[in-house]
Amino acid sequence: MTRQLFEGIKVLELGTMVGVPYSGKIFADYGADVLKVEPLEGDPSRSEGPFLKDIPNKETSALFLHLNTNKRSITCDLSTASGKDIVRSLIDSYDIVIENFNPGTLESLGLGYEAVTSDRTDLVMGSLTSFGQTGPWKDFKGSELVLQAMAGPMHMNGDPTKEPIKLGGNLAHYHAGLSLTYACILARLRVERGGSGDHIDQSVYEAQAGFRDRRAPGLTSASYTGRSNKRGGSLGRTASGPRPAQDGYANIMAGTSKHVSAFLRLIGREDLAEHPDAKKPATQMSTTFIEEMEASYAIWLIERTKREAVAATQSIGILGGAILTVEDLLNDPHYQERNVWEEVDHPETGSIRYPGRHFVTSGATRKQMKRAPLLGEHTFSVLTDMGYTNSDIVQLRRAKVV
Repeated sequence: MTRQLFEGIKVLELGTMVGVPYSGKIFADYGADVLKVEPLEGDPSRSEGPFLKDIPNKETSALFLHLNTNKRSITCDLSTASGKDIVRSLIDSYDIVIENFNPGTLESLGLGYEAVTSDRTDLVMGSLTSFGQTGPWKDFKGSELVLQAMAGPMHMNGDPTKEPIKLGGNLAHYHAGLSLTYACILARLRVERGGSGDHIDQSVYEAQAGFRDRRAPGLTSASYTGRSNKRGGSLGRTASGPRPAQDGYANIMAGTSKHVSAFLRLIGREDLAEHPDAKKPATQMSTTFIEEMEASYAIWLIERTKREAVAATQSIGILGGAILTVEDLLNDPHYQERNVWEEVDHPETGSIRYPGRHFVTSGATRKQMKRAPLLGEHTFSVLTDMGYTNSDIVQLRRAKVV
C-alpha cells in the first residue's frame, strides 16, 4: 500500500492558536507523526469557542478540535530547566520543528535554531511570527484584525461609504500556516536529497502581501502606476452578486454583456433580450432597462431554491454558486458522494463530523482520522519512551514541569 504523503516525517509543534497548529494539522492529517507541546494550562485555542452546549471546556473547543486532529499532546513548562531539557531532547529526535514564539524567545531559552543545530545539520525549523524575526516591527503584536488591515486587502473590503471591514475568521493566519508547511516540506526535500536543513522565517505580514487575487496584483499594479486600488461601489454589478432566493442567497454573475441576452431569455424576458441595451456594458445600460431586468430577476429567483437557480444559470454557461450555510454543507450531496465528512469519536463530545481532507491522492488509502488529543494526554508515554522512569515523571508533575 502506498504510504501517506508525509508518513515517516516527525514534526514537533511548539505553537499555539491558529497558524502553527494549522501547519501541524496539515502534516498530521497526511501521515506525519506530530507531537504538540502545550503549556501546562493548554493551548489558548482551547479557551476559544464555540464549545459543546456553549459550556466552556478546554476539551470541547471547536477551534482546537479542528486544528489538532491526528496529533499527540504533552504538557511542558519551558520556563523550567527540566522543561527545557525535555524539549531539547525532543528536538534532537525530530525532523521538523514548527513554532510561533516571539522573536528571540527560543534563543533566550537556549533552544534557538543555532543552538539546537550545533551538532546536527539536517533540522528544519519553521518560525511563524506576525512580522518576522528581523526588521523594525519584529516585536509588534499582531492580531488577525491588525494583520488583515496592515498586510491584506482590507482597505478594499466593504462599502466605499463606510469603514473597511475584515474578512471573517483567521484567514491571514491560516494562509501563513499553509505557507509555513510548504516551506518546511521544500526544505525537508532538500535534506532527503542529501542537503542541509534550514530555518524558515515566516511572517504573517509578508505572506499576506503575496496572497489573494486582489492583494498581490494590486501591489504590482501600484508599483507601476503609483495608484492604489480602492473599494468599488455598486456600479457595474447589475444582475450580479448575492441576491435572495427561495431558501437563502445565490451569487450569480449574470450582468456581463456576454451573458445578458441568454440570461434574460432564461428568466422569461425575451423582449428585453432583444433590447439594444442587452449588448452594452452595464455602465452604459439605461436606468429603465436595468430596473426592469433586476425586477424580473428578483421574481424569477425568489420562485426557486438557490441550488435550482444556480443549476439553471450554470447550464447556459453563467458563473455562479449558491451561498451555502454550515447546515447546507453538512448535508451537501456533492460532499457526501466524495466522502468529505468524517465521523470522529471523542470522550468529551461524542461522535461528530469533521471535514476530512484538503485533497484526494490516488495512491494512499485514507486512514481514519484520529481525534484531537486531551490536554497532556501523551505526556507519560512520550517521557517513558525518552527514558524517564515512573518516579521521574511523578517528580516532574509535582514540580509542575509537565
